[in-house]
Amino acid sequence: MRNSIQLATLNYALVVAEEGSFLRAARRAGIDHTALSRRIRDLEYAMGTRIFHRHARGVGPTPAGERFLERLRSVLLELDNTLTLARTGIQDEQQRLSIRSNGLILAGRALDAIIEFGQRYPNVTTSLIEGSHPEPGGALGGAEVDVTVTSSSRSAGGAFELRLWNDTLAVVVASNHPLASNSVIEWSELGHETLLVRRGEASLLGDAVGNGAQLPTIVEHYVSAGILLRLVGNGLGVALIHEGDASSVPEGAVCRKLRIGGKPVQMCNFVRWRPDNANPALPIFIAFLRDRYSS
Repeated sequence: MRNSIQLATLNYALVVAEEGSFLRAARRAGIDHTALSRRIRDLEYAMGTRIFHRHARGVGPTPAGERFLERLRSVLLELDNTLTLARTGIQDEQQRLSIRSNGLILAGRALDAIIEFGQRYPNVTTSLIEGSHPEPGGALGGAEVDVTVTSSSRSAGGAFELRLWNDTLAVVVASNHPLASNSVIEWSELGHETLLVRRGEASLLGDAVGNGAQLPTIVEHYVSAGILLRLVGNGLGVALIHEGDASSVPEGAVCRKLRIGGKPVQMCNFVRWRPDNANPALPIFIAFLRDRYSS
């Protein structure tokens, strides 16, 4: 039976369990949902038991499926660790990893995770790239990107994906802005404002506020996040920021909670990488994120 079951199919089974839907799981995995359903059906046939109940609202694990999936998670984690050791070889050997950050305004927890990874694995030198290209594997300035940490929900087919944390967004306004006196700002109150974003971030706003929400006037700048927030402090617009990065707001600006219909505005973060990437540092980074930051 082992020879007839592909590792990708086992990973797909975990994605289906997490999403509770073949359609959502297929979108996340970047494959056709009919093909995904067929893979799971073939897996169940090979095992001789049902892993999932199918119902009108989606899918859910059977009792046998729950036991299988729980064991599968631990087996795949152990496999990841084994492959990491096998591919890394001597632990003191210096490795290099290129990471593209494609988040909204500031890095949020992504930067914290990369810093922690560097401290835990000093033999891996990380090269950070800010860019709007949503997927790993593309070249930027001649440098190949190994992995992308992104808040974009759109994934090209073929890329592997790990769901990470949710970041709560806040809004930054000038200290003398009329909205600065509010502790909470509703998205609708920004309708007449100019929203400043960095290159490539305008496309992420739909994921943040929902495609049905009306967007204010958006001005895109090819600058760093620090310069963008200085523009806000000088009254040239407002900006979004991760709530956890409020301490980075410069003088002349203030950070306020952002709500839509009274609810916090959140963005889910993902890490994506190409399965054909042979960089030995890549599985170390993925295993680290899965252990410490996977949702």
